[in-house]
Amino acid sequence: MLKKLINKVWASPTVLTWGNMVSGSIKLLVLTPLILVNYDINEIAFWYLLLTINSFAIVIDFGFYPTFSRVVSYVFNGLETLTDIDGKQKHDENKPNWPLMGRVYGTINSTYLFISFLVVVVIFSFTYYSFNRVIIKSSEPSQLWIAYYIYGFSVFVSFFARKFDSVIIGTNNIILINRWDIINNLLSTVASVLVVFFKFNLIYLASVQLLFSVILVLRDFYLERSICDGVFKKMKFFSFDKEVFLWCWNPTWRSGLLILCSTGINQVTGLIYSNVSNASMLAAYLLTLKLITTVSQFSQAPFYSKLPILTGLRIKHKIQELITLSASSMQKALLIYSLGLIVLMFLGNWGLSLIGSKAYLIDYKIIIVIGLVWFLERHHAMHAQIVVTTNKVPFYKSAIISGLINIGLVILLLPKVGIWAFPIAQGVSNLAINNWWNVKLSLDSLKTGFMSYFLKSAAIPLALLLTASFIKLILH
Repeated sequence: MLKKLINKVWASPTVLTWGNMVSGSIKLLVLTPLILVNYDINEIAFWYLLLTINSFAIVIDFGFYPTFSRVVSYVFNGLETLTDIDGKQKHDENKPNWPLMGRVYGTINSTYLFISFLVVVVIFSFTYYSFNRVIIKSSEPSQLWIAYYIYGFSVFVSFFARKFDSVIIGTNNIILINRWDIINNLLSTVASVLVVFFKFNLIYLASVQLLFSVILVLRDFYLERSICDGVFKKMKFFSFDKEVFLWCWNPTWRSGLLILCSTGINQVTGLIYSNVSNASMLAAYLLTLKLITTVSQFSQAPFYSKLPILTGLRIKHKIQELITLSASSMQKALLIYSLGLIVLMFLGNWGLSLIGSKAYLIDYKIIIVIGLVWFLERHHAMHAQIVVTTNKVPFYKSAIISGLINIGLVILLLPKVGIWAFPIAQGVSNLAINNWWNVKLSLDSLKTGFMSYFLKSAAIPLALLLTASFIKLILH
């Protein structure tokens, strides 16, 4: 019985994705208290500013990762021609189109090599000034500059590893990659904890990040060559197919704009705030942002682990199964998000006080507002992913409009209301269009009604979060 349960867990993409998230969260939970106790406030602000670079790098990805992963899934599920997304031709569900896969594979590798170099250039260009303002206040500026450059190079290495992930996940081998990610995360946690526990400077902590980025690339290279009976070993690693690239480019740049106008703006707020705040205020905001981001990322597992399956259901025209699976997965994801935010809302600062932290969370009322805004954003983002299974990204214009509204409100409000400007701007810009437009397009693609889908997906998690927020306000 126990062996059967273990085997079931070991073969579950959702459970293993959670395991991956948990192992990553363990690093945050264990490392954060040590950093908050063993480093001074400037070093704390610097380190959490560094962590925003990873999120910033995902934005610079410009949509290639989700697009390539989806295209690999199409071809793996029997796509016959580049224009056959609507299924006008018959598909052999059990026979991947390997000749087309070879063209896609070489194009993915060539493209990612180029944009990995581009990422480093953009990161150093756009973050140098913000980091300089923090570093010059430190007692050891030279050490922080070295840590900055080491960390930047680690981003280049780990960014290129995303190209392997797009292939491995697209061929529905997310289980494999999550198993190895769990091991990698735990080893990285142990190494990082030892560095901080013995109070080595941040150069060593950044070096650990680089070391495990290299391990990540080597591991992904091995996994990619081992899946699908080693078929990828026979394909040309670097080759560029213009037709494939142009086919991918349309959804890519649109997805990129979506990421830039949502996740990108969320993460860049730390860089903006670094220019108008002191070290303690910046550390509080970055710590809060990191914890809420972690809760949000952790909650994605039940839904995003199913994306290859959802894409396969779309290409096979199994719409009713697509509706059922996407709604239940979305409900689980939003429930986990709500529960995680409630814990942070009620116990966050209490936990920090227990460890004697030198940094604390921002005001609980701001956390409540950010939590509700991010809930609605997570909701419409998952609906957007349902639309994207059609390989169409029609909401890029709405993302541009909301992004401009967001930036405009931040510029207008930041001098007047301070840190409140970020959740207000994000909430208003999303309510203007994204919160409802993405949902409408998703439900239209599924040919189902709003209320029936909402009751099966988001109603219970939203009621839970609203109730907890009201209780928190009453208690204070």
